Amino acid sequence: MRDGLTFVLDEDNGLSLQQQIREHLIRAIASGTLEPGSRAPSSRTLAKRVGVARNTVILAYQQLVADGYLIGKERSGLFVCEDLAEVASRHLRKPQAAEPRSATTWRAQMKRRSRVDWSRRIPPDWSLYPYPFLEGCLDAELSSVAEWRDASRAALGAREFDKWSMNFSESDDEKLVEEIRTKILPRRGVQAAADEILITEGWKQALDLVTQLFVDASSRVAVEDPGLPELRELLRLQDADVLAQPIDGEGLIVDSALSGRSVVFVTPTRQAPTGTHMSGSRRKALLRKAEAEDALVVEIDFVTSGFGEKRMPALKATDTHERVVYISDLCEVFGPGLRLGFLVAPAAVVREMRKVRSLLAGPAPRAAQRIGALLMALGHYDAASNRVRRAISERLTALRDALNYHLPHLVLIDPQLSGASIWVTGPRGLDARLLASEAAARGLLIEPATRFYAREGDGVSAFRMGVSGVPVERIRAGVAVLAQVMREIGDPALDRLDVSRSLSGDEIKEVMSGATLLCRTVYGDPYSVEVHPDGKLIGKAGYAHEDCDEGEWWVEDDRWCRRWNVWSYSETARYFTVVEGDQIKWYKDDLVLFNRGVLVAAQAAEALNL
Repeated sequence: MRDGLTFVLDEDNGLSLQQQIREHLIRAIASGTLEPGSRAPSSRTLAKRVGVARNTVILAYQQLVADGYLIGKERSGLFVCEDLAEVASRHLRKPQAAEPRSATTWRAQMKRRSRVDWSRRIPPDWSLYPYPFLEGCLDAELSSVAEWRDASRAALGAREFDKWSMNFSESDDEKLVEEIRTKILPRRGVQAAADEILITEGWKQALDLVTQLFVDASSRVAVEDPGLPELRELLRLQDADVLAQPIDGEGLIVDSALSGRSVVFVTPTRQAPTGTHMSGSRRKALLRKAEAEDALVVEIDFVTSGFGEKRMPALKATDTHERVVYISDLCEVFGPGLRLGFLVAPAAVVREMRKVRSLLAGPAPRAAQRIGALLMALGHYDAASNRVRRAISERLTALRDALNYHLPHLVLIDPQLSGASIWVTGPRGLDARLLASEAAARGLLIEPATRFYAREGDGVSAFRMGVSGVPVERIRAGVAVLAQVMREIGDPALDRLDVSRSLSGDEIKEVMSGATLLCRTVYGDPYSVEVHPDGKLIGKAGYAHEDCDEGEWWVEDDRWCRRWNVWSYSETARYFTVVEGDQIKWYKDDLVLFNRGVLVAAQAAEALNL
């Protein structure tokens, strides 16, 4: 074997085959058997070598890519990521020989490096998918174009412009602070003075400021499990001792495990990601624990508009000993473009955070702050909140009913609908990562739950479905697609072509001309293909369209033919083609399904300015 990699899987090991494969590969990276920059065996080769199904290897590879051990290179396969070979060594607690400094000068100077790029959660072309059940995506129905324009025009008026554009201090927009203090916080039961509020560029910057001020390598902190993966990674970069504390039906479990923890991070109003509400008794217990331990509680509240729920006051509202730092976000209603958040803390804490913020990035852009203030002052925030709340409530109900209709015996959900998503637990044995990969090929996007858990292997059968990006009339059809994929995974049958169903040459030209195709690579990355009527192809791959190519297409013997300039080794491929609704399938000469994707017809693509 040219890669020198050989191992045996043990059915009595206690770990799944997928976990064993990952461990063997990490050990091979740490020991140098798979050297930094070397190519990993193909999934087909490794599956044959160790005697497992190819999907088992693919899922193991996907997790190694997500964790940063492997990296995909166009047209070449998967390679050991040079930057993270030392991570594998630490994972196995084995010493690693120093690398030549001449080859790793910049890398050797870096003191903190993140292992995972969380931005890959949402494909750049998510709005093209028929069923994008992703949290945080707002479709056209929920957009606030008119409100944005009105507030922007007002902010750029002569009087308003002079007020915010000439301010060079480190302070925040007074108008925005006042709007938050008098309109947003009272609805959460929080009373705060202006000097107790700090504007941030979203909730993540607020978390960064908290960790910069209160967390270092000596800190012992606690987070929810499942919880926010971004928070766990931020704390890891601070080298903190992190406890992943479980949650139950009442929220974070408050017990002796929290003893000695100086900072506890919680999402009590609507637990992220499961949607569980922290009970009143559990809230009191947490505040008593914080007082007894002289600890700080960081409350993260994403649901400032109260989608579909009767809200309890914020934890901060019942904090009588100044133990709670409250963090929230203003992007929920108006989308990520506003990029504003805020935190509430004692004035002395806010002063110190303002100093740290000035060293890192300074205040959030003043134009954005003033626009945000005017969106509230002109009544747009309340109007948009009410509109979005009604739409989300209707969609959540539609999703609940569709899951109950199509998957009554296969999934479990929390009947208490809240927020803008539903946490779904699938049947034992389901791998939600495989489900998500297969569903994406049918135009349906869901979010596997494993990334929310601290321990590898937890939450494998769970996933999250958001509704803010899916019109209510598509929800039932989307769940029907999900149910079909789950059945196929549970009882995989070889998809063979009935040639009578394949399109004729003329039909191929009619369907494909001007269309856009949405597909997935074998390692899970999205790619889109624009099929121009003149025979030109334009391909865009990756979560940031970092890999692009051009090619040509034509029809020959009732088959769709294509050739890329660089992709697919620049070789000509010919396919029988089948279209079923918005699904497209390709079959080679052996008449076995080769690939599938989503077909966005020419008219729809033109409407979306593709």
